[in-house]
Amino acid sequence: MAMSYKRWIQKVYYKGLKKRINSLYRGVIRFFVNMRNKIVFGEYGRHVHWDTGIIVESPYNISVGDRCRIKKGIEIYAEPWGDDKDKITLRIGNNVSINSGTFINAHNYIEIGDGTLIGKNVLLADTRHDFHDPEKSIKDNPISLEPPIIIGKGCAIAFNTFIFPGVTIGPHSFISANSVVTEDIPPYSVAGGNPAKVLRRYDFDKKEWIKYNTDRRPEE
Repeated sequence: MAMSYKRWIQKVYYKGLKKRINSLYRGVIRFFVNMRNKIVFGEYGRHVHWDTGIIVESPYNISVGDRCRIKKGIEIYAEPWGDDKDKITLRIGNNVSINSGTFINAHNYIEIGDGTLIGKNVLLADTRHDFHDPEKSIKDNPISLEPPIIIGKGCAIAFNTFIFPGVTIGPHSFISANSVVTEDIPPYSVAGGNPAKVLRRYDFDKKEWIKYNTDRRPEE
């Protein structure tokens, strides 16, 4: 009888009442968070799920599209380092999902295309630590502003991936976990590794995924 009573408590409270209370609480908090974001962000879309516990620097320089999901534990730094202090340095498209632990350094320009999924602990940075003066520590060397990062629409970037400055990832491409992307990835590709290489690419004429060898050429 004791176990049945405990199971009843679990079913009523933890699986029912608690979920509804938490959902209501999150809904109220999200309403006020979105109201604030519409005021302080450069551009801010509709029906955005923006968690609390996100670190944001210079939201005025960030554009967020409709129906995005931005999870807690993310850090975003977007203050322009150039002369144009009003420019958008981070553009997040519609229906984008960014998971916790992701770090974005967008002092030049980073774009995340519509419908893209960013996994946990992904690093996007358009800056780089200089190390050319051996008389100085790395910390005391200047940080350089690098070319933009462009992620096309419909992509998926798996967890623990680092995307280097100046990289363009073509639409509908998948980057596997623990990858370091140092160069452009063509559209409709699967890439992975350190450095990341194209492993497969979709052939629309053959209507199938084609494997690529270590020389980055289609297998015969």
